[in-house]
Amino acid sequence: MGRFTLAGGEVDKEIERQLKVVTDEICKDIKDVESVLIYGGFGRGEGSVKKSNNKYYPANDFDVYVITRKKADDEVLDNIARRVAEKFGSNGIPFKRFDKDWSFENNFYLDLKCLTLDELKRLFPMLRYYELRNASNVIYGKDVRNLIPDYKIEDIPFGEGVRILLNRMTHLVEYLSLDGKHNDIVLSFFCAKAYIDSCTSLSFLSRRYYPSYKKRMEDFYENYKNDFPELYEKLPDLNEKVRKYTLWKLNFNGELPEKDAVKFWLQTRKDFMEVVKYFFSRFLNKKIESIEELSNAIINLGEEYYFPYAKHYLKNNFGINSDFLSKIARRLIPLRFKYLYFLRILKEKKAYPNIFLNKRSPDTIIFGSVPYILFAIDDQLKITKENFDNGLRTLKKVYPTNAKTWEELSQDYADAYVLFYLMKIV
Repeated sequence: MGRFTLAGGEVDKEIERQLKVVTDEICKDIKDVESVLIYGGFGRGEGSVKKSNNKYYPANDFDVYVITRKKADDEVLDNIARRVAEKFGSNGIPFKRFDKDWSFENNFYLDLKCLTLDELKRLFPMLRYYELRNASNVIYGKDVRNLIPDYKIEDIPFGEGVRILLNRMTHLVEYLSLDGKHNDIVLSFFCAKAYIDSCTSLSFLSRRYYPSYKKRMEDFYENYKNDFPELYEKLPDLNEKVRKYTLWKLNFNGELPEKDAVKFWLQTRKDFMEVVKYFFSRFLNKKIESIEELSNAIINLGEEYYFPYAKHYLKNNFGINSDFLSKIARRLIPLRFKYLYFLRILKEKKAYPNIFLNKRSPDTIIFGSVPYILFAIDDQLKITKENFDNGLRTLKKVYPTNAKTWEELSQDYADAYVLFYLMKIV
C-alpha cells in the first residue's frame, strides 16, 4: 500500500488499517478477487481525514473498485458497503432518504463498484477510469492497472466535466438545511469541493488536467486569466479562492475555512453558478446566461453528451463502429434509465408513471431542477417563488414531491438524486 494523505505517519497507518477492514469484508463475500483499488482523494494520496476524540475519520468516503473474474452483483456490493459502514460505527447512506444531519463521524460510506478483468481492458475514457489507471492505489491483490487502456486527457469527453459540475450543484443543495440540521464543517467541506471542482471542470477546457488536486490548482492559479478571460471578468479572484480552499482541504483539520458556513455557502453558490454557466456555454457553443437557460440546457442534453458513451458501448461490447447506430443507441439510453428508475421508485416509494411521460432521461430532469432549487432562496434565505415553483414543477416530472418549503424541496431533490445514483448504472 502507498500513501493515502498528505499527513502521512499515524494518519496513513490508520487509513491502511481501515482499508484492511474493507478488503477483508470484500473477500468474505467475493471469492474470485484479483485486485482491490482505491481511487479518488485517498487513491492519489490527497485524502482528507478528521480527527475527533483521538479517532481518525475519512472525510466523506472511500472510492473502491474490486476487480474480479466474474461480475459481482450490486446487492452483494451494497451488503459489503453496509457492513463496512457498521464496523466503522457509521450509518452509511440511507437508501430511502438522504440525511441532512450528516457528519464525518457518523456518515462514512464505502462507494464500492466492481469491474471484471475483461471489462478493465475495454473501459471507456471516463475521468474515473483515467484516474483509476493513473492515480489509484492497490490495496489488495495484483496490480492490474496496466490492463486499463492508456487514454490521454484529450480522449476524455467534455461530458465528464458536466457530470462533475452537476454533482457539485447537487451537494450544495443536499448539505444545507434551513432548519439547522446541517453540520457546518460538512457544509463547508462541500463548498470547498465546489471550488476545487470548478478548477477540475475548467481543466477539461484548457486540456491541462493533472490527476492531483494540488497540481491542478497550481496550474489554474497561474493560467486562469489567460485561459478564461471572459470568466475572469466576472470572477477575477476565482483562482485565489480555488487555491485557498484546495489547500484547506489538503490540510484538513476539522476547522472551518470561513467563520460563517452559511455565508460561505451563499458565496459559493454565486461563484459556482458563474462557472457552470460558463462551462455549459463553451460545451454547447451557445450563451447560457439565466437559470432558466441553464436548466433547459441540462434537461435537453443530447447528442453532444450521450453520443461518445453510446459509441464506445457499441464498439466495445458488440464490435460495432457506426455513428449512425451510435445515434440510435444514444436515443435508447433515456428509455433504459426511465425503466430502471421507475423500478427503483416503485421499490422505495410508490408507482410513479409520470417518469415515462418525459422525452428526456430522468437524471437530466433531476439535474435540470437543481439550478432553480439552488436559487429558490435569496441571500436572506427567503423563498424566491418563481424559482421555487419552477424547481418543484421540474422535479415533479420524475419524483413524487408536494414540497411546500425549501427544506422539503431540497430534501426531495436529495432523495431523488440518491435513488438514481445508487442504481450504479453510470
